[in-house]
Amino acid sequence: MPKLLIPAVVGVLSLFCSLTFSQSIASLSQQDEIRAGEALFISFQKSQGFADTPESKAIEQYLQKIGDKIAQHAQRKLPYKFHLDPHPGFRSAVAYPGGLIVVGGGVLALMEHEDELAVVLGHEVAHVDLNQCAQRVVEAMQKNHLTPQQFDKLSIDDFGSPYGKDGELAADREGTELAVAAGYSPRAALELFEVYQFLSRDAKPAPPRKNAPSMEDRVRQVKNEINRHGWDDSQPEKPLDLP
Repeated sequence: MPKLLIPAVVGVLSLFCSLTFSQSIASLSQQDEIRAGEALFISFQKSQGFADTPESKAIEQYLQKIGDKIAQHAQRKLPYKFHLDPHPGFRSAVAYPGGLIVVGGGVLALMEHEDELAVVLGHEVAHVDLNQCAQRVVEAMQKNHLTPQQFDKLSIDDFGSPYGKDGELAADREGTELAVAAGYSPRAALELFEVYQFLSRDAKPAPPRKNAPSMEDRVRQVKNEINRHGWDDSQPEKPLDLP
């Protein structure tokens, strides 16, 4: 082969390999998405070091019960599993690909009603249902040149960060819709956001985050959604029934 043709051939082969790799990632199967979530959850457990206790298992059964009511209204029919990280400093929840969701003990301590739990679980289910988690797997695989056999190399840090302002607001919208469809009050979303606003009342003013909406944005959207859908936000809320 003439020497002048060698670089061109190498370039074509590289492009072909790159396109083939990208196409295989873009068609990430549901089973691979579930496997990715399981690998990330194992990494999360190792990083946090929390152990299963009878109390934690009882709480997880409660989370699963409420989560199942929420997930049945999601478009994607996945084997959603709900877990507890009992650390009181974890005042949030996180969704992993394939429907694996971890709820922090800290956020449960802020709740008075089961409706608020439904909204939190709805938000995390929405991240999965809207394919945001799956897309993040694709992006991580492309960035780090990973194959489906290397899901253990995925970083939990990539899945603990916000999905952008629009992505988080979309999860709020669908999450609240899922909670309402399961029979919970949309007012719970407002109550939860107001709790977060109260907790940050003494914090120094911070510049607006580019990758996440402000609490004001989130409250405003929920109010707009209540009006747009004509939801009844006066219905009584269910007490939180933690074991």
